[in-house]
This record gives sequence, C-alpha cells and structure tokens, in this order.
Amino acid sequence: MINGAQLSVMDMRHGAGRQTAVWLFFAFLSTFSTVTFAQTTSQVDSTLLSIKSLFDNGSYISAELQARRMLEDKTVSDSARVQLEKYVGFSLVAQGKNESAIEHFINALKIDSTLTLDPVLTSPKILSVFETAKRQFNSQAQKEQSQASENQFLKRNLTTEPEQGPTYRAILFPGWDQIHRGRTTKGYILLGAGAVTAISAIASDFLRRDARSQYLAAATPALASSRYKTYNFYYQSEFYSVSAFVLVYVYSELDDFLNLPPYFKIDYSPQTNTGSVGLQLHF
Repeated sequence: MINGAQLSVMDMRHGAGRQTAVWLFFAFLSTFSTVTFAQTTSQVDSTLLSIKSLFDNGSYISAELQARRMLEDKTVSDSARVQLEKYVGFSLVAQGKNESAIEHFINALKIDSTLTLDPVLTSPKILSVFETAKRQFNSQAQKEQSQASENQFLKRNLTTEPEQGPTYRAILFPGWDQIHRGRTTKGYILLGAGAVTAISAIASDFLRRDARSQYLAAATPALASSRYKTYNFYYQSEFYSVSAFVLVYVYSELDDFLNLPPYFKIDYSPQTNTGSVGLQLHF
C-alpha cells in the first residue's frame, strides 16, 4: 500500500514535472518567435539588397515591381517601408515618371519626416524630384497643422448650443447668461452694449441734474436760455441712453429664451506666422 508520505512525494514530482513542461513550452515559443523574427528581418534585408542591386544595374522596372510587391506585405516594418517607397521613387524617376515618384517620396516622408538623401550618392535628377516632394510634404503638413489650430480655435471660441435653460443671470444684466451658457460672442457684445448704455444713462442723469440747477439759478434770460440748451441736451442724452439700455435688456431677455438673430461666428484665417480673426454675422 502507498502511505501518505509516498503520495506527497509523488504529487510533488508530478507538480515539478508540470512546471518543467510549462517552462519548456514557453521557452520553445520564445525561441521560435525569435527565430521567425530573425528570418523575417533577414528576408526583408535580402529583398532590399536585391532591389538596390536591380536599380544600380539599370533594371528600373524590375526594381520598382519588386519593391511594390514587398510594400503589399502589411508586416513590413516602417524603416523597411521607407526604403521600399524610396526605391520605388528612384525607379520611377529613372523612368521619367516624376509625378508618380513624388507620391512615393511623400509616402516615405509621412513615415519618416527626417528622411534625407545623400547628395554624393544620389543623382541630381532624383535629388531635384525629392526636394519637390519634400516641399509639397512640408506645405501639406503646414496646412494640416493650420487646420488643426483653426479647429482648436473655433472649438474654444465659436458659439455652441446651450446645455441648460436660462438662469438668474439673464435678469441681472444683458449678455451675462449668454456667456454662461456658451454663446460667448453674442454675450460679450450684449454685455458691452449694456454697460455702455447704462454708464451713459447714469452719467447723463448726473449732468442733467447739475445743468437743471444751474438753469434754475440763472439771473438773466440770456443766461437761462444758454443753460437750458445744456440742460435739454443732457435730458435727451439720458432719455436715449435709458431707451437704448431698455432695448438691449429686452433683446437679451428674449434672446436668452429664443436664441434670436443675428448669429455671430468668429472667422479665423491662419497664416504662416500670424493669424487674422474676423467676425461674421448671419441672420
């Protein structure tokens, strides 16, 4: 019979055997992956050497076709893909197909924007086409960067639909609630218009009161007539300022609920070094 101690020893041996088997399995996978990767890398390097040899020997069409076939392999690394795109471009320039070559040079630059060609080992014709491709690539990259900056600018500044209803800010002062709810352009315009008309009304009221006191204290008819004109000017100024403020306030209240026209849109036009900003109105 097998006692408990013997069973424990057998279990330990079986456990150790399983651990060893698992370790050997992963070791095999690791070795297999390393060998497979090395073989793949070796094949790519061999293909690149073959393409270079074909190109150097004047077999431009064969070099182009072999490079194109290799580019169809999705597992090819980026560094190898840059070289393949480059040799397709070389072969196309040699065949007089400069426009097509530019496309492949741009493809290579999209992967590696620092790509350069050795001016000693590269023909002037290829260098010229490559420089054209590089200028187009840089111009396209600059446009994309400008577009991204414009989109970011518009995202920060363009008016957006409110996420909630009007708040108490709408009652307190024109434009405040529009700013709070995201319609910043119209909000700041209403806020500015409200502030200007309110300040004008307050200032006109003080000046009107002073002018009225001086008018009533005039000692002669001529002086009274002169001071009345001043008093009347400030009276009308106060009236129009208050009226303007009331109009701005009423419009702001209605706009807060109905989002009335006009609608404002910031127009941002980026340039090389500076950008211009304009304001568009839509009714």
